[in-house]
Amino acid sequence: MTNKDLNFTKAIAPLTPASFFKDYWEQRPLVISERPANYYTELMTLADVDRILYSLKPDWKKLRLIRQGRHFARNFMHPDGTPNIVQVYRAYEQGYSLNLLDIQERWLPLAALARDWESFLHHSVSINLYLTPQNSRAFEPHFDDHDVFILQIEGEKDWQIWEPVVKLPSKEFTGNKFLPKDDLPSPAMETHLKTGDLLYLPRGWGHAASTGDGASLHLTVGVFVYTWSDLVDSILGVINQQDLKFQNALPVGFMRDTEVRETIKEDFYQSINNFVQQAKLELGIEQLGERLIRQMKDPLPGRYFSNIEQLSRIDLKTLVTKKPGTFCQTTVKKDEIVVNYPGNQLKLPKSWENAIKNISGNRQIVIEDFPGTNDEKLTFARQMVRSGLLTIETEELTTPLGG
Repeated sequence: MTNKDLNFTKAIAPLTPASFFKDYWEQRPLVISERPANYYTELMTLADVDRILYSLKPDWKKLRLIRQGRHFARNFMHPDGTPNIVQVYRAYEQGYSLNLLDIQERWLPLAALARDWESFLHHSVSINLYLTPQNSRAFEPHFDDHDVFILQIEGEKDWQIWEPVVKLPSKEFTGNKFLPKDDLPSPAMETHLKTGDLLYLPRGWGHAASTGDGASLHLTVGVFVYTWSDLVDSILGVINQQDLKFQNALPVGFMRDTEVRETIKEDFYQSINNFVQQAKLELGIEQLGERLIRQMKDPLPGRYFSNIEQLSRIDLKTLVTKKPGTFCQTTVKKDEIVVNYPGNQLKLPKSWENAIKNISGNRQIVIEDFPGTNDEKLTFARQMVRSGLLTIETEELTTPLGG
């Protein structure tokens, strides 16, 4: 069994998402084992690491060589900023792990995985690669400020896990994330990951990993969550656009003057009461959605140029599909519909509202099933293909240019 499109449900199988979020999410670690060795083959293989280094040439910001928390002392980059592959090989032979950051930006199967998980979770996802040689460790015991899913791609790795030092640390956490070396408690849990296994660690849980007699390749899928605090900040941002009360300066002398303190107390509780009354939950959630889409930056590739060449040949019987990996946010306003998606924003006539709902609700649709007249259906479909929201699926239209 392989999983070219490893959506979140497949990743945590046989556990269901409902069980995962009820019993594990933000609460305790999870290990899923006894899977086929080729469970992640379509995502990445050990041979792919060589191809990435040579062809995609990650710069020094995205490639690290680490052993027990220390970086490789020698410069391993060419003058033009590309990796000196021979130096990388030498570091690896000396026990240094290769750590490729944000690998989803350079490897399409992982870009698709990240986008699919973001569309399901509605939280930001980033993926790091770790290739560790035998009998080695990249980092000393530490914790992260984001939830992580470890996908064991090849080889095996031993993990030690400690109870949280900081419970659910936020993205803004600036303290020391390394566990104390001199007074390190016994691990709360130890596990041995084999090829195809998965380990989930909520943010704040301490961990360290090491290899034995063989190398290990794993992916760390980091989930950077939006919290209730983020939602409050988002709502406050909406209110600030309409009422500057929360933007006003605190009274002079507020730290020492007791009379000023009493005035602040009255104003504070009144302001909080006003905040609750004015809070626009939907607008706050909408802004978080826009932030997530901005972070996605660009749409995933998907036959865009060939689709453009086929536009003049589509008809009412043409089958179209919402482009895979396209996360959309639709806002219906007084006179228009605004559609936000990675890399673009569309402002459409209000009359197209039902057609947009068809895109959101259907994986595949025949153009004649869109609402409106025949001309309106074709006009809408062509604009959605040009915008990258729809892709043409009808086999008869896939002949090469000039064919």
